[in-house]
This record gives sequence, C-alpha cells and structure tokens, in this order.
Amino acid sequence: MIGREALMRKKIIAWSLFLACVLFLSLAATPYSRTADELLITVRLTFIIIISVLVVRERWRDAHDSHPTATSANTTDVGTTFLNRFRRWYHGE
Repeated sequence: MIGREALMRKKIIAWSLFLACVLFLSLAATPYSRTADELLITVRLTFIIIISVLVVRERWRDAHDSHPTATSANTTDVGTTFLNRFRRWYHGE
C-alpha cells in the first residue's frame, strides 16, 4: 500500500505539472509568447539531442564490444545509468 507521504508527493507533483502547463498555455496570450515559444523549442531540442547522443554512444559501445568481459559488463557510467533510468521510467517499470 502506498504511504501517506508518497501519495501526497504524487499529488503535489501532479498539481505542479498542471499549473506549469496552465502557465505555459497562458503565455500565448501575452506579449512574451514568442519568447516562451523559443524557450520551449530550445529546451525540447536540447533534450532530444542529449538523448540521441547517449543512445548513439550506447549502440556504438555495444557494436564494438564483441568480447564482453566480466569487468566491462559490470562497469557503468553516468550515461548508461541515465539511459536505464529513463527507459524504466518510460516503460513504467
């Protein structure tokens, strides 16, 4: 069963996301809409670039690591850890 603190934290996160979305949508009705658009596009493209670089790096390492050893299988770095956490979050694991 989910604890009371965990449930409260989920509600706070959900409300924060909702209010952030309302804020971003309300920026379209202000003189700052172009600036907000550029900022959101920049953030999105930056996120896509970072994820793409990490994925390409992992595929490159997997393709060139034809003889995995016990030490290379156990070594993880920040990029690998981030991709694994992102994959688990995306698939709800």
